[in-house]
Amino acid sequence: MLLILIAVLAQAAGGPPGLAWHGAPVHPGCVGELSTSVADSRPIVAAVDLEGCGKSNKYSDAPETHERWLHWKIADGGYFQYQYLGVLTNGVQVVRTGESGGGSGYFQSLLFLRITTSTVVEDGVARARDALTLVGSESLGDRDQATITLSGNAVTIKRREFRGAAGYGPEKTTVRIIQ
Repeated sequence: MLLILIAVLAQAAGGPPGLAWHGAPVHPGCVGELSTSVADSRPIVAAVDLEGCGKSNKYSDAPETHERWLHWKIADGGYFQYQYLGVLTNGVQVVRTGESGGGSGYFQSLLFLRITTSTVVEDGVARARDALTLVGSESLGDRDQATITLSGNAVTIKRREFRGAAGYGPEKTTVRIIQ
């Protein structure tokens, strides 16, 4: 537990970008598995095996770093990226995601995550599995401007909706208490 606290404090103090697991950032592709498609109302994947995802061929290309974002290019010309925002007092990790399929859209969201450990048996051998588990999400729209702050178990979102040629709408503030 102390090791996790030290890692979180190092990230908050300007350590390497990304959500840290075993001393390295979680690949954006692994985080992207937990995002919900704009066409869907509910997530399809609710947890990702961190060791399995980190060692997969699917995510073997190293991500790029753009400021505090981990950026991963997708073969079809799009990309997925995330920024680690911090941890709430209840242990929920908060990341901001952004993705584009290669067009003009830039779809953003917040993911609320926990790293949970369980025991699994594979080919008769037991091992500990750390899973990145989705405990909630919040859409931030297509090209909307959003400022996120964390305090206790509260996430405050100040958002201005993108309205195309009309620019941005008025700022709206939403506070979510994450359990």
